[in-house]
Amino acid sequence: MNAPDELALLRAELAELRDEVRALRARELSPRFAAIYPAFEDRFRGTEADVRERLAVYLPEVRSCVRPDAAGPRVLDLGPGRGEWLALLADAGVPARGVDDNRAMVEHLRGRGLDVAADDAACHLAALPDGALDVITAFHVVEHLDLESTLGLLAHAARVLRPGGLLVLETPHPANLVMGACNFYLDPTHRSPVPPARLEFLAAASGFTDVRLWELHPKEDVDLAGLRLTGVGAQDTALLAAALQKGLFGPQDYALLARTPE
Repeated sequence: MNAPDELALLRAELAELRDEVRALRARELSPRFAAIYPAFEDRFRGTEADVRERLAVYLPEVRSCVRPDAAGPRVLDLGPGRGEWLALLADAGVPARGVDDNRAMVEHLRGRGLDVAADDAACHLAALPDGALDVITAFHVVEHLDLESTLGLLAHAARVLRPGGLLVLETPHPANLVMGACNFYLDPTHRSPVPPARLEFLAAASGFTDVRLWELHPKEDVDLAGLRLTGVGAQDTALLAAALQKGLFGPQDYALLARTPE
């Protein structure tokens, strides 16, 4: 089989895979909930200004990884949602593109002047050539995926990122007891919490190096350092206060940052 025939066959298989993925998603997700999901995000994720402020922590890492001489967007954001991260990158002068299978949201983001492809993230990654990107980001995406899909995302990301490229995955932190036992399940499209050690292991097993974990977004308006308990010594009280502080009011999210080998 010659190269054009192989390419045609690959495109046909990719189109078939895309249709299968969309059919599976259509069966899994409620169309009625999908229609109100933007309002759900507005209610439970916070204002766009708040989200932009939280995401700004990633800008130094991403800007240092993007090659200034590269043509076209070299940053790909999977599931951009309301577009806070893409807008933040645009304001920082970093060319970026998003990919989302919610066509109504894609049209909304395009109307704001953002570069967004209407596609399934896995299919979009599968169609990209090796080393096509400097950075891949996915904020609050992996908790929507099953194990096989997560491994597929990691495998495609490892292939599509250039040597030394950066992967950023942010997800709710299940070690926060309020998040892990309650708030995580506010979103009915979430599958299950992803323990940090598991995601760290899967990234390393998929070929990533320099794997780091950032703990993020503690509730800073609660401080149990002054806790006093009758009949309990100061040292034991301090230990209990520290455990409660971290377990109940500690980081609500965490991020995995990893590099492809140089």
